[in-house]
Amino acid sequence: MGAAYLLSLVFFTAVASAQDLSARLPLDPAIKTGTLPNGLTFLIRRNPQPAQRALLRLAVKAGSIDEADDQRGLAHLLEHMAFNGSTHFKAGELVTYLESIGSRFGPDVNAYTSFDETVYMLEVPTDREGIMARGLEALSDFAGGIALETSEIDRERAVVIEEWRGRQGAGSRMQAPQMEALYGESRYVDRMPIGLPEQLKAVPAQRVRDFYRDFYRADRMAVIAVGDFDPAAIEALIRAQFSSLPTLPRVAREIFPVPPHQDTRYVVVSDREAQGSSVSIIHKEPAGEYLTVGDFRRSMMRGLAQDMVGGRFSEIARRPDAPFLRASIGGDALGQDVESLSISARVADGGISRGLEALAQEINRLQRYGFGEAELDRAKKNVVASYERAFNERDKSQSGGYASELLQHFLSGEAAPGITEELALMRRFLPGITAAEVGALMKESLGEDNRVILASTPEKEGVPIVTDAALREALRAGSTAAVEAWKDETAGRALMAMSPTPGTVKSRREIPEIGVTVLTLSNGVEVWLKPTDFRNDQVAFTAYARGGASLASPDAFLDASLSTTLVGVSGVGGLSPIDLGKVLAGRLASASSYMSNYTHGISGGATPKDLEVALQLVYLNFTAPNDDPAAFELMKTRMAATLANQDESPGAVFGERVRSMATLDHYSVRPMRTADLSRISAARMRAYYTERFKNAADFTFFFVGAFSVEQVTPLLTTYLASLSSTGKAESRGRDMHLEFPTMVVRDTVRKGQEPRSQTAIMFFSNTGLEELETHRLRAATTVFQTRLRDVLREELGGTYSVGVGYSDTSPQPGYGTTTIQFGSSPENADRLANVVMDELEKLRKDGPTDAEVQSVKETEKRELETSVKQNGYWLNSLQAMHLLERDPRRILQRIERAESLSKDNIHAALQKYFPKERYAVVTLMPEVDAKPIAAR
Repeated sequence: MGAAYLLSLVFFTAVASAQDLSARLPLDPAIKTGTLPNGLTFLIRRNPQPAQRALLRLAVKAGSIDEADDQRGLAHLLEHMAFNGSTHFKAGELVTYLESIGSRFGPDVNAYTSFDETVYMLEVPTDREGIMARGLEALSDFAGGIALETSEIDRERAVVIEEWRGRQGAGSRMQAPQMEALYGESRYVDRMPIGLPEQLKAVPAQRVRDFYRDFYRADRMAVIAVGDFDPAAIEALIRAQFSSLPTLPRVAREIFPVPPHQDTRYVVVSDREAQGSSVSIIHKEPAGEYLTVGDFRRSMMRGLAQDMVGGRFSEIARRPDAPFLRASIGGDALGQDVESLSISARVADGGISRGLEALAQEINRLQRYGFGEAELDRAKKNVVASYERAFNERDKSQSGGYASELLQHFLSGEAAPGITEELALMRRFLPGITAAEVGALMKESLGEDNRVILASTPEKEGVPIVTDAALREALRAGSTAAVEAWKDETAGRALMAMSPTPGTVKSRREIPEIGVTVLTLSNGVEVWLKPTDFRNDQVAFTAYARGGASLASPDAFLDASLSTTLVGVSGVGGLSPIDLGKVLAGRLASASSYMSNYTHGISGGATPKDLEVALQLVYLNFTAPNDDPAAFELMKTRMAATLANQDESPGAVFGERVRSMATLDHYSVRPMRTADLSRISAARMRAYYTERFKNAADFTFFFVGAFSVEQVTPLLTTYLASLSSTGKAESRGRDMHLEFPTMVVRDTVRKGQEPRSQTAIMFFSNTGLEELETHRLRAATTVFQTRLRDVLREELGGTYSVGVGYSDTSPQPGYGTTTIQFGSSPENADRLANVVMDELEKLRKDGPTDAEVQSVKETEKRELETSVKQNGYWLNSLQAMHLLERDPRRILQRIERAESLSKDNIHAALQKYFPKERYAVVTLMPEVDAKPIAAR
């Protein structure tokens, strides 16, 4: 064979390969797409997960970046207005209607506005005639029929200002200089979606209408529908509902660039309330595309690189005297034409320069030596496992994931080839990706121009504020340091050297009504097994024993509570968490121990093929937690950084006072302090952990997912029946005697610099954990929350969000609280608290309306329809029923329980569990000498 022939073969192979990489990714054939004559795009996908549900989206290529100077915040205000009156729904009617069909405001009914887009989201049932049409009618109103009545706009201004108020704090105060460094002269700097309160208060209502007219155009919008329906029928509905939108002359969307810069920008921000110090190196580059086969390959390479860099950072963070507490790498969009690659570290206060130098040194190492074959091999294994699991779950994937994919397809032009195509491409390209080319890709993205260094730190005595000059020197030192190639140390061993001697199954019983098999193993461990077909590639499990930290004395409570945290930091079986990550590369299996107040145990999950690995981890958590003094010091170092400035956080101080007041300052709710670090003991933690986990018979295990009883039984006898035990359950929880004030008490916490307040009103609500009483109380909280939302937010504009929730100390009876919490301006806090009490009194007197009861029932039934087909629901329900010693077959009666709700029993709950003579009020107010901070 001649040299000329060989050269020509190489040439034509290279050309063919280049052409292949330039081939466009196909659109998943399951997606039906089209464009109406007026320019509106539709994207439809049938997906029966969850069954009898549809996710509807209206995506608008318009956001705060499109606002004129006098319209700042109006894109977001317009989004709010969509729910406040339209062609087919009067003000307030849409949310009421959606709640009446079981959709929840927030989880199922919501919207968001960002710089570049606005997206409206609905989830509706599909099993009743007319609901889908009504849902699409609502989206059609959003697209072209929002009423925008002046009175409603004026009312909603106050709500948006309260939303703005709730975001004010250390983060918002430090944001402006960071934005200026990232965006430079770009318009993005002055277009935060939340807007400016001064403009929101004063801007004429007509300017909202102007924005709606100018930017809500059919050719800038898409309707997305994913769910359990007939796609052809949905297309017909979309055409019927949206074709009437006007056809306007096409106008190319204006792109607002983020100008590049040749230098490195440095920004240092500080704030008294900042919760820790951090530093980031942000590299900006033109936004990449995801359209071709080559783009897919490049995206996969970037994912591999980030996996490997993240692994290195995790190793460095565990070293004695590490330069940072943790570090990460990730990408993000900075606009329509620019993306960023950020390398960030959380450091101890005073450690910014050292942390930055370490990050720069690792970039330096990458640029000189790239990656090693062993770390690339592990990263590839993780990629394979991720794609294979997604493929295996392709017919059980949730509609939410598909809806997000279609949103990105429309908004940013990303291809949506589908998992079948992606798996084929992964298998085709992944083996040929080399460490050299992944390293070259990272080197290309980590240049010295178009770079920003951001540092933030608390403003406090003893913590010097780092200077720009110090940052420059740290960056220079790390970038020019003499470095060697990364030394990748493999774990060098298997998870377990040998299997334990198996036990046996002592007895077996069935609970056929709920499809559960209960095995009692030879060592007394009880295992509940529920095979399901809800997912193809998931097994979830949990185990609990009674006791938890309640068995510790007050003085030992903190050590007891932290005992499983120490094991998590230390590792098991002689393997550190880093070693475990390497050993488990490509394995989708996890298991970790936990310690709560009244129970302790282990939870985890795996694919069916990796379930044995997960059970090995369970076995090692019981039998071989590592004794690693360095891990204890690492844990203390991390805690010290977390605790260092918590007393300056208004939210933390407020939460501490709420918990203290509701429990008469019980030791179990006291926050950890920096001084406690000198008192905690690794030896006491290990001793407590050993005591709690020494008798396996104390534990009941629950497994739910894709398995058969016959398949898993040998694994259970090997890894669970072999655990040491006394043969019977002996651990019992101890009543820690939490107490609520016996009268009405009030307190005010003064913390924070911003003009914002938080109010918590807590009632003593002891249901004795009785099932029906607790259920009715929860229904009452839903009614009350909806009533308060309608009054405090919609009528008065006094708050952005109000919540009402019940909590207890299950499985320990005797204590429970129902809490109402809302944010507001300081001057409105007392008035709104009085309104809360007035509305409560109305409910105590008159009870809920028929419509409110029906809405609660419908919402609960709709939630149950989807929940009963989820592994997590059954896992939690089975454990809860066992813990409370209830018949698990009652899980099947929850629809009937929902139907049993009535005006009378909800009314009774409102009267009984919101006692007039026994509640506590805590209000967070700004510090006395705090001055309102100008809007930024």
